[in-house]
Amino acid sequence: MRGAIGFALGLIAVATSIAAQAPRTAPRWEDGRVRLGAPPGRSGYWASPGARTLTELNAKSEVAPFMPWSRSVFLYRQQTKFKDDPVKRCLPPGGPRQFQQPQGVQFVEQREVGRILVLLGGGNRNWRIIHTDGRPIGESAEAVPSYYGSSVGKWDGDTLVVDSVGYNERFWMGSNGVPHTEALHLTERFRRPDFDTLSYRVTIDDPRSYTRPWTAGWSLRWVEGDLPEYFCEGDKP
Repeated sequence: MRGAIGFALGLIAVATSIAAQAPRTAPRWEDGRVRLGAPPGRSGYWASPGARTLTELNAKSEVAPFMPWSRSVFLYRQQTKFKDDPVKRCLPPGGPRQFQQPQGVQFVEQREVGRILVLLGGGNRNWRIIHTDGRPIGESAEAVPSYYGSSVGKWDGDTLVVDSVGYNERFWMGSNGVPHTEALHLTERFRRPDFDTLSYRVTIDDPRSYTRPWTAGWSLRWVEGDLPEYFCEGDKP
């Protein structure tokens, strides 16, 4: 009898341990759509990116499918130890780099007006708008070039797919100095498979810089609490 009780208690302990280690379920809206931000009454943001540089997924030889000029620019930035990095001059981390900053990002979903705000903890209170009201994606020539582009998003199941054009050339897409031009078109995919994980994938299409489109990606982790604020003061002597 005692052996049976001990065995049963052991099973309960194992089940409890497994339940404690199981991923928390992603929060959802009343209609079942996954939330990219915090559930009601709570706060939080995404940080701790799984990659700090921008590199093609599963690349065997090069960082990206460079054209001759873009490869030269990339190598120059490496050789000069990134001395010309715009982030060091307090310019915004545009493109995919906004999801690699140590201070993290926060999603504010304003469903009533058809948009999502992306707030940057490390971007001097910079923010970006993703329109989700059904408008079509524009053309690069139609948008005023900016650091975060003109973004249109739509849901594909639990994945938010965002197309963006209208980028200027004043930022680096990644801390490793990957270049781009104003022809840049980004297709980003955001997916929250569980409460604490945000999967980010981006397809980079810039026919002036690369021989073909290419894809990079990483995951971010959920952090409870308010988004931190960081104000850049430039390089210190």
